[in-house]
This record gives sequence, C-alpha cells and structure tokens, in this order.
Amino acid sequence: MRKVASENEFEPIAGRIIEVAQRLDEMLKRAPYKTFISYVPEGSISRGKSLVETGAGKTLAGAGCHGSNLSGTELAPNIVGNFGIYTVRQLHGLKSGSRKEGKTGLMRPVVNNLSDSDIVDIAAYLSSITPN
Repeated sequence: MRKVASENEFEPIAGRIIEVAQRLDEMLKRAPYKTFISYVPEGSISRGKSLVETGAGKTLAGAGCHGSNLSGTELAPNIVGNFGIYTVRQLHGLKSGSRKEGKTGLMRPVVNNLSDSDIVDIAAYLSSITPN
C-alpha cells in the first residue's frame, strides 16, 4: 500500500500510475468505502481517450466490443471505473499472453502494438470515467 509521506515531498511519476488512499486512517481500518486518489502522467488521460475512442492507428476503438459507454457487452466486460493499476496489469497480462481464460485471446491483437506508455494512458483514461 502506498501512502503520501509528507505534503512537502514529491516523487516523479515517471510513466506510472500511483494510487493512494485519500484518508489513510480509513484504509488502515479497512473501511468498506474508501476514496483513492490516482496520480497519472501529465496528458495521459487525453492520450488514453484518443486510444480508447479511435485506436489512434495503434489499436481498435474500445466501443466495438465493450459497448458505446464501455460498460460491457455479452462479448466483453466493463472496462471503466477500475483502479488504473488494475487495468495496467490486465493489459500487460493480455499482451504477454499470461491471461488466457475465457475470451481474452480476442484481445491479444488489440494490445500487441501498445507501448507501456500507451497502456498507462489507456488505464488513466478508463479509471477517470465513472461507471454507469
């Protein structure tokens, strides 16, 4: 679990998504409803939006399988509102082939041309959307 050490200390994001509990005391008590803050690289949400909505010449638009509001279809699951680091792990697993369950094989060609930065951008954008 990451926590903010001090209001006056800064750490470069360096192409990562960093998620911390807004209130550490709630997190330590394992309160059922917690608010997290996601720190993402500058510009990643807009770059991720472009990749998800258009494919930006690197991939396919997400709405084709995940639905117009990306909240899932019979073919593909909801992809909005998850923790960004969760989405990063899932996309890396799809790209590497370590995720093989269900229909995940359909995603392999979709993620093959994505760079690590593209994956972070997509995850930042998807985590910024409130699920329906």
